[in-house]
Amino acid sequence: MDALTDIETWLVRHAEPRAIAKDARVFASGEKPASLFWVTAGELQLVRHTPQGERVILQRCSRGALAEASLFSDRYHCDGEAAVESLAWVLPLADFHAALAEADFSRAYTMWLSHTIRGLRGQCERLSLPRAEDRVLHYLREHGRFEREDCPLKTWAGALGMTHEHLYRTLSALHREGRIRRTVRAITLA
Repeated sequence: MDALTDIETWLVRHAEPRAIAKDARVFASGEKPASLFWVTAGELQLVRHTPQGERVILQRCSRGALAEASLFSDRYHCDGEAAVESLAWVLPLADFHAALAEADFSRAYTMWLSHTIRGLRGQCERLSLPRAEDRVLHYLREHGRFEREDCPLKTWAGALGMTHEHLYRTLSALHREGRIRRTVRAITLA
């Protein structure tokens, strides 16, 4: 995606790289947004806690802006946390807003948002499917493949709305039926 490359090229010149330790809180719900966090490695997450104290992950970001909707809000509505050791470009919010006045940056950012929205709509559609096998097949049709090096199966299970045990059983059944191919590196449609 050219927009992603264009944004990251711009950030290299204007933002500060930051290493973020596993389990570190990047920001807290209720705080005023002060910076854009653009993840380049690892995984930052948006987390909310239910009244019962359960942890709900709203966004898993391994490349791109974390909490992009909060960049135009007076406060964060979630906590930002590092799931693993991560790297991010950090840009003061005022600088990000000024960058949006630059036509090339604004166009690249708008294209990235559009791509992100399409991905979220696909995820909503996938999660509405009642059967685990349909969710796996939908993901593979939409993305072409699941790269094991990019994402652990446990993480993928969470993104598919199922336990990792259920995902393992589903993958085994789909493989036995000849509907998917599994290698050490990837899972694809057969």
